[in-house]
Amino acid sequence: MRSLHGSLLSLLAVFCFTFFVIACSDDDDDNPVTNNNNEEQPSDTLQQEAVLDSMDFICKKGEMKIYGKLYRKVSTGKKAPAVILSHSSSLTHAAMADYARAIADKGMVAYCFDFCGGSSESKSDGNTDSMTVFTEVDDLKAVLSAVRQMDIVDNDSIFLLGSSQGGLVSALVAEECAKEVCGLILFYPAFNIPDMVKQFGDLFNQWGSGSWGNLGDWENMRSWGDLGDMNGMLGMMSMSELYISTIKDFDVWSNIGTFLHPVTILHGTSDIIVPISYSEKAVGLYPQATLHKIDGANHGFNAANLGSMGSMMGAGADYDGVVLPLVFRALNR
Repeated sequence: MRSLHGSLLSLLAVFCFTFFVIACSDDDDDNPVTNNNNEEQPSDTLQQEAVLDSMDFICKKGEMKIYGKLYRKVSTGKKAPAVILSHSSSLTHAAMADYARAIADKGMVAYCFDFCGGSSESKSDGNTDSMTVFTEVDDLKAVLSAVRQMDIVDNDSIFLLGSSQGGLVSALVAEECAKEVCGLILFYPAFNIPDMVKQFGDLFNQWGSGSWGNLGDWENMRSWGDLGDMNGMLGMMSMSELYISTIKDFDVWSNIGTFLHPVTILHGTSDIIVPISYSEKAVGLYPQATLHKIDGANHGFNAANLGSMGSMMGAGADYDGVVLPLVFRALNR
């Protein structure tokens, strides 16, 4: 009997010990985590290394649907800063997807989306003939409102990041929604669109309709550099009559520059679409602005953002090794 009693006690001890070990190993908040090298790591490191997740996310602008992709790490129950990424003319959210992944990998929420009518490949509602800079401003405002309603987002820490036309749109929205945006990051922002439309709007519109029309100031156009694939160039810059009429007399400079939060502008020194002088002028208008000149870069820091002009500007372009650290610095990451 004593032997049986002793055996039961031993078995009970083993059970209690095993339960204790299992309970402790499940409690990540109070105990370090061991990696493959048997080195102890605090539990918050495990949270930082959570798997990156992505999902389709639809925003609404009235009855119109705006398609986008949301990137974030597995939720730790805390609200995170967010970045909304706006693509260039004639591209889609896919052009900004690598940047969104990289930003989300730093523990932020990142959302890239298709402007309505932003390109023939857009997954959002709308068509290219009805798209203007100002319809894109309304798109981004609708996206900003939707992101602010996400329970995973820290509403006091939302950044806008836009490239080319998406940069101009982001800058305009930051002026209108200054209380909802804590920082602005612009890649080669197309502050020159009204000037470009005044010079070449007729040419682009007539070429797009199949008419050679009046070629306008050809010598001035040649000064942009080696034009190379003209069809690709005009395909990227196709402009409807509505687009032209709504932007040609717009004064960019009187509509930007009052945003009080930090502004970071990145612009290639070899940009043949938006001369860097436009960013040099813009940076002087903002109270807190920094211009980073990306030596040798054209209008797009990687192949995904060169679009149909890749054959002209170096389809293998990759300046992200320089660009991303500057983006992370602007995001305090």
